[in-house]
Amino acid sequence: MKKNGIEKIKFGTDGFRGIIAKNFTFYEVDVIVHAIAEYIYSEKLNALVNVCYDRRFMSDLFAARVCETLHTLGISTALSNSPVPTPALSYIMRNSKAGLGIMVTASHNSYEYNGIKIKTRDGASAPGNVISSVQKIIDGYAEAGFESDKIRKKLGISKSGTGVKIDPLPAYLENIKKSVDIEKIRSFSKKILINPMHGSQAGLFKRFTHMAGLRLESEEIFSDHNPLFPGFNPEPILPNLMQMSSYMNRMAMDSPFFAGFAFDGDGDRIAAMTSNGGFVSPQSVFSILLYHLAKNKGARGGIAKTVSVTSLVSAIASKYDLKINETPIGFKYIADLMLSPEHGIAIGGEESGGIGLSHYMPERDGLFLAMMLLEVMAYENKSLEELLALLEKEFGAFHYDRDDYRLSEKKFAEIKQKLSTEKFVSILNKKVERLIDTDGYKYFLADGSWILFRFSGTEPVLRIYAESHEMPFTKALLNFAKEELELCAV
Repeated sequence: MKKNGIEKIKFGTDGFRGIIAKNFTFYEVDVIVHAIAEYIYSEKLNALVNVCYDRRFMSDLFAARVCETLHTLGISTALSNSPVPTPALSYIMRNSKAGLGIMVTASHNSYEYNGIKIKTRDGASAPGNVISSVQKIIDGYAEAGFESDKIRKKLGISKSGTGVKIDPLPAYLENIKKSVDIEKIRSFSKKILINPMHGSQAGLFKRFTHMAGLRLESEEIFSDHNPLFPGFNPEPILPNLMQMSSYMNRMAMDSPFFAGFAFDGDGDRIAAMTSNGGFVSPQSVFSILLYHLAKNKGARGGIAKTVSVTSLVSAIASKYDLKINETPIGFKYIADLMLSPEHGIAIGGEESGGIGLSHYMPERDGLFLAMMLLEVMAYENKSLEELLALLEKEFGAFHYDRDDYRLSEKKFAEIKQKLSTEKFVSILNKKVERLIDTDGYKYFLADGSWILFRFSGTEPVLRIYAESHEMPFTKALLNFAKEELELCAV
C-alpha cells in the first residue's frame, strides 16, 4: 500500500500539473485515473473515455498508461494516434459518446512539467463540481491508502475495457472551416508567420489553409518536435516571443509578413504580431474579435470576461449594448457562462490568451482564433496595426501590464491578511470609486484606471494587474503595489 505523495495531487484552475519524474509519474497518473474512473461510475457516465496527448516529453507514454489503467477498470478508450492540440479533443468530445475526455498536457508550463486536463461531453474543461468530486476521491486515497485491487473490487469490475486508435485532426480542422467565413478569407492573399512554439499546433495552419483552399502563404518557425522547448517556455507572451519579433522586424524591409501568430504548447491559446514584429497582446486580440462580432456580424447578448481583462472590452460592449459578465480568472468560469443559455454569451475570454466564441465551442482554440483574426482583417481590409489604431481612435488608449511575485509562505499569508483587512480609499492621489472581490481585490479609480491584487490558489504567488490610459501611470500603479506591500520582483 502506497499513499505517500497523494496529498500533493491537487487540481488547479485547469487540471493537474507536476514535474516529470518527481510528482508526475506513472504512479500519479494511476491515482488520478482511478479517481476519474470512480467518478464515471458514480455519475453513471458512459464507460468510454477519449484520450489525447501533446508533444511533451513522454506524453504519448503517459497517455498509453491512462488507457491501460482505464481498461483494468472496465472503461474503454479511444486514443489519438498522434499528438494533437487540446481543442481537437474538445471537438471530438462534442461528437462522440464518451463520458469524459482526458488530455495529457501541461499546456504552457516549462519543459519539466506534464499534466492532465479533463474534458466533458460539451467539449469544455471540466467545471468546478466535476473537479471537486475527482479531487475528493483522490483526497480519500490519501487518507485510506491507494490500492487498485480494492478499488476494482469496490466498483465490481467484471471485465476489462477495450481500446481503439483515432485521428481527431480531420474532423477538428473541418469544424474550423465551417466556423469561419472561408469565402471572405479566400479573398485575402497574404504572407503569415506561424510559431507553434514546438507545440502540437505545428503544421496545422498550413494543413488547414491547403484543405480550405486559401491563398495564404505561410512560414513556420519553432515547428520541430522538441520537448525541451529550448530558449523559452511554450507560453505566447512577449518575453517568449522575442526571437519571433526580431525575425519579423528583420524581414519587414525585404519580404514582410502581414501578421504573425503564436500558439502555446497544447494549442489552445494565441498571441499575434504586427508586420514589423510588434506584440499584439491577448487583451487586444479579444478586443479586435469583439469589435468584429458586434460591428460586422451583428452579435448581441452577453460578453464574458475575467476580472483581469482590459476595460477596452467593456467600452466596446457598452457601445454595442452588450452586457458584461465578469468572472474569476480561469477559462472554466467563462465556459460555464457560455454553456448557460440565459446569458447568451457571444464571446468570452481571459487576459492570458484564452478566448472562446459561442458559435464555435465553449473552449479556447489558437488555430481557430488565428482564422478569426484573418476574417476580421479581410472584413476591414486592415492589418493588425491598423485595427489597433482604429480601436484607439474610437475608444481611447488602454495600457495594461502585470507583475508576478513569488513569496515565502509567511510573506504570502501576511499580504493576504493585509489586503483582506486594510482597504485603500485612494491610490496615487486618485479616489477609489469601487472595489470588487470576485477573484482577489480589484480597485477602480476615478480616472478609469484599475489595479487588481490576486493570489494563486496553488502556490505562494501574488499577481498584480494594472491598466490605465497612459503606460507611465500603469507602471506607477504596479510600483505603488510593490512599495506598499514591500515586494521584491521574482
